[in-house]
Amino acid sequence: MTPLHHVLITGAANGLGRATALEFAQRGWQVTATDIDTEALEGLTGEERIVARVMDVTSDASVVRLFQELGKESGSLDLIINNAGVDRYFPLSEAPVESVREIFEINLFGAYRVNQIFLPILKSPGGRIIHIGSESYHLTLPFMPYPLTKRALESYARALRLELRFRGIDVVIVRPGPIRTNFIKSLSDIRNYCHCDTPEASGGEATVSDPELSKAFEKFAVSVPGEVGKVISPEKAASFIYKVSGIRHPASVYRINNSLRLRLAALLPFRILEKAIIRRLS
Repeated sequence: MTPLHHVLITGAANGLGRATALEFAQRGWQVTATDIDTEALEGLTGEERIVARVMDVTSDASVVRLFQELGKESGSLDLIINNAGVDRYFPLSEAPVESVREIFEINLFGAYRVNQIFLPILKSPGGRIIHIGSESYHLTLPFMPYPLTKRALESYARALRLELRFRGIDVVIVRPGPIRTNFIKSLSDIRNYCHCDTPEASGGEATVSDPELSKAFEKFAVSVPGEVGKVISPEKAASFIYKVSGIRHPASVYRINNSLRLRLAALLPFRILEKAIIRRLS
């Protein structure tokens, strides 16, 4: 009997991660779906070929614990999909280091931690790692640390791709545009960050204290949701990720639903982009 292919997916309780877990399971893969959201993760319990496991990508102990369990149960992985990620909006000039560190810890170091700990049971040669990036990785905007983490993730993924070539393991970045998930909902809620009396009211971030900066933040909050553009379903993105997983000699980056407007903006000299942003938020 031919063994099932086995994929580990992080951030699998909701949105794109959940859709990806279901897509791979329906295609006949054995899926280990992981997340820190235990309540949402229960929604995958009972799905055929999906085993839902709690794992915190920011915790060495949590990742090692699951690694040891999988090593005993199945012995190997064919694919790792690093999907876990968070989005926050706040002024980089005022937010405490902890606020920024949390985003990097999940979006960048979470993938680093999972890759390194699970590498011993990833098929070699023939295994694959897919990182879920973002079309926003090249954006340099105020109040948005998220693109900084995705830019760092892409640089790391490319370096890892070069290293793991010597072991016959492919490393790929999938760079999606807007997907109908909680990330899109958070864009519509940015203005909630602008008028809050306590850090708790703004999701743990500091209130904008400088009056002029606060005005710019409010204009940013109003304008950003209108720039989203076409939004695709998580199921469509998940189907794309599945196809990428089967490409024999994959490229380093694949795009889905990326905005031509944003790609052109990335080619502009920073001085031009800077003037446009300052004019818009002033």
